[in-house]
Amino acid sequence: MIFSKTQYFLFIILMSVAIFLSYHFIDRDISMYFIEHADTYKQFGKSMSTIGESHWYIGVAVFGALYYTLVKKNSVYKNRFLFLLYINIFSGLVSLIAKMLFGRLRPWKLENGENSYGFLITQNPDFSFLENINYQISMTIQNSTHYTSFPSGHTTTSMAVFTYMSILFPKYVYLWLSITLVSLMSRILANDHFVSDLMAGTLVGVLSTMYIYSKMKEKI
Repeated sequence: MIFSKTQYFLFIILMSVAIFLSYHFIDRDISMYFIEHADTYKQFGKSMSTIGESHWYIGVAVFGALYYTLVKKNSVYKNRFLFLLYINIFSGLVSLIAKMLFGRLRPWKLENGENSYGFLITQNPDFSFLENINYQISMTIQNSTHYTSFPSGHTTTSMAVFTYMSILFPKYVYLWLSITLVSLMSRILANDHFVSDLMAGTLVGVLSTMYIYSKMKEKI
């Protein structure tokens, strides 16, 4: 599952265009639909969102790496679990940094008649650039949960694990894809993310995993 630089470049360009179009033409309408029908979808979305929580995979990775290091020594299996650990840590850090830099408002800022949409840096058009930067830093520090929608961290994790499983067990790629799609959709159903947040999380998760894979492929 190694791609050429051209294929990576095209993937980045296509996803970036999709993110741009989604932000301007799709995100708000889809999120408003699920906000208006929260009684039907939100709880299911919250429950299914656990699939994308990275601590499960980090825990399995640490346990597996220790087992194949100390109990049943096997360097290939040990490195496969280390691969899982590294992709979760690396993609998670990239996602977290991006969240802080972009400062995007969550879908729930559209609830109860509010009309707060977009990125913190665009909320005060009368501010100077430096004033907008200070505003974003201040608001993110005060309540980061409200302003860290882009990219989706759960999606980053889900796509990182999907790519990992597809590399090691390509025979079951459709099973991995089905589970991953449930995880991704849950973030919209739960009113926690916009469609473009999922696209950005996909970009981070896949590229992070392929980067780590390029460093470890001989070991796994």
